[in-house]
Amino acid sequence: MILRSSQRGSYIAAHVAFFLSVLLAALGAVPHRGECSLYRDEDPERLMFTIHIPMEMGAQAQVIYPDGTTKDMGRVHAFPTSSRHPGFTASRYGIGGQVIATASNAHHIQISVEDGSGRTMSILPSWTFASAPGFDTSFVIEGTGGTGLWGEYSPFVGSPVYIVNQIGMPVLFNNVQLFQYATALQVRVYSPDTEIEYIEIENRELGGAWYRDRNGEDHQFAVVESPVTGTGRFEGTLFQGRGLVRANHPGVICISTCENRDIGGFQIVPLGHTYSSEMQRMRRMHPYLVLRGINFESLTGQAPFFRGYIRPGDSGSETLTGRVKVRINGEWQDMPNISGLTYDSLTNVEAFRIYMKVFEEYEHDDSATERFLEELRNVYR
Repeated sequence: MILRSSQRGSYIAAHVAFFLSVLLAALGAVPHRGECSLYRDEDPERLMFTIHIPMEMGAQAQVIYPDGTTKDMGRVHAFPTSSRHPGFTASRYGIGGQVIATASNAHHIQISVEDGSGRTMSILPSWTFASAPGFDTSFVIEGTGGTGLWGEYSPFVGSPVYIVNQIGMPVLFNNVQLFQYATALQVRVYSPDTEIEYIEIENRELGGAWYRDRNGEDHQFAVVESPVTGTGRFEGTLFQGRGLVRANHPGVICISTCENRDIGGFQIVPLGHTYSSEMQRMRRMHPYLVLRGINFESLTGQAPFFRGYIRPGDSGSETLTGRVKVRINGEWQDMPNISGLTYDSLTNVEAFRIYMKVFEEYEHDDSATERFLEELRNVYR
């Protein structure tokens, strides 16, 4: 084919445009609006570890420490073929490109908020039960709930999520169309901004709720609207040990009151979340402790209780992270063993204490931090 000079120019321009569109799509840039904006907000010095899940059947999911060492967490049994929309009720409070729920039986990733509801994918152990996700919208990793990626190596609500595209570049996962270019999924887990030893909640109407920082100072952040008196049959507690956090998302913290492989627990919820149509009954039900802001400000999706600080405890570890103690007759003690549906089994509990010591558990060296900083610099050159 012979082209005139003007046609040649148009022909070349069209092919260059096509090549650039393919390249940028592979980079996750356009037309899917992938962003690396969280690179600028993340503090490499607080990086605890990265969860890396390859898009390859049988490949090992890994935890990668800042010094580059790795820990195998189980083989990939399945990965998503679609996303879930609408997501669970509290997903409306999430932020795209972040973990929206962390739990002993499932983690949920918020991709975006569309029409007032979240679009999500999930990370499940191969041995679990979780009602919110479907298996076609989930990564399924070899493992058991309450341990490993769903225990000691759980992310926080708000942990940033990336897809690694076909040229090896991590791109913030805030648009579902980016997933078609993914070779892996990554979740970066950072220690919280403020070093908190524990949260304490008085189990009485108008009781206080506060956190104690690492310096021993107490900071009140909420008031008890209604105390908890009993327990309920929350299925996820089947995969968590007694006296351990089972789940955390913008509208709940679930605590197991029974031994592993039994069912029983209670939930702590922000008052604002109880006004949604499907949640209104919980204000009058026995297995719920309802919190409100000191000045009635919203606590839904807010740190430290419903974002960024609380993770599931590990039923196979003695670490304090995610462990819950109770005060009965003025004495702090382990959670009593209570299973099933009860109405008054927790009326003698005066207060709950949820431990969050993570700061001595993960160490990394300065050279690893410098390598990470160099990676960030390269992205923006």
